[in-house]
Amino acid sequence: MEDVIAASIMKLSQSQIATFFAKNAPWTQQRCNQEAERILSVSVQPAFVQGGTSYTVVSSDGADVVQFRSASSALDMNLLKCIEQAYDGFVPHHELIGVFDELYIYKMDNVGGISMYLARKELLQGSPCLLEQTVSDFARFFASAWHKTPPRMQCPDRATLYKEYSSGLVSLQQGLPERFRPTLDALISRFPLLFDDNWPLVPHHTDLLENNIHVSTQTGRLEGICDWRDATIGPFGVSLGGLETMLGIRRWKEGWVYHANQQELRDLFWASFYRAMGNVSEKQKELIEVARLVGLFLDNGFKWLDDETKVPASDNEGHDGLRYLEAVTLKLWASQGEHSWN
Repeated sequence: MEDVIAASIMKLSQSQIATFFAKNAPWTQQRCNQEAERILSVSVQPAFVQGGTSYTVVSSDGADVVQFRSASSALDMNLLKCIEQAYDGFVPHHELIGVFDELYIYKMDNVGGISMYLARKELLQGSPCLLEQTVSDFARFFASAWHKTPPRMQCPDRATLYKEYSSGLVSLQQGLPERFRPTLDALISRFPLLFDDNWPLVPHHTDLLENNIHVSTQTGRLEGICDWRDATIGPFGVSLGGLETMLGIRRWKEGWVYHANQQELRDLFWASFYRAMGNVSEKQKELIEVARLVGLFLDNGFKWLDDETKVPASDNEGHDGLRYLEAVTLKLWASQGEHSWN
């Protein structure tokens, strides 16, 4: 199975590399490799996992990464500096080397480890303490933004942000299948508190999937979180739905399936999370759960008609995000003996 997964990733990466250079001629892969070797003063090779809008190489000594991006996918360096501070120890350092022939060239630390997608077998079949370590580190990653997000970070207007979130939740309330209505009703009545001045706005990774989470298969340690290109700023807690990535697996026929010990791992996460946060009131814990659910619904409740238009998903289309949303809310609560969240 691991060979099949690796072959699939390699095929995808080769396709992404070909597409990148087709769109960014006259740059070639050879020219980018030579430029990276000039920057690092060592030989390089393409990263095993590539992205859809960039070309990435890794130094032969494994210490550094050089990434090439077109102007349309350039990184926001000001925001990245804030992200590096907010999630200190979990995010690679980014440096803009320069812009050459319309390509932006960046140097980054190599976070090390391998993606959870490739490490899944070792984490699940090895000592239980491996995945427990990953989950505990993931909790500290999220809690870090509570303490370390820099006050100087330029944030969107809270009123404007509130309208954006409100519009999305109301659209889901009106358009998602009826079984989600009680949860959305409860969220809509409570989520405005997330935009009060005393609730922090922090940077969020918008794609906390296994390919962007790097771990050590020897220790389970969370080595780092990659690919912050599409990071956003929002209320603390709205990206906590990323925890589910650690607790289950998406299967082709069954959909989302939780690991047998998911509840123990979930309990460990929250214990580690609140320990890292420090003194947290019950009201703050309630708001964190509101934020987590808001993020899950907004991230998974819509289907995209095109690059700019999204509508609430429906059962008729067999929408994968909707199946996932039900699995991590309604079905999960039913398995825990709870009928709904309120």
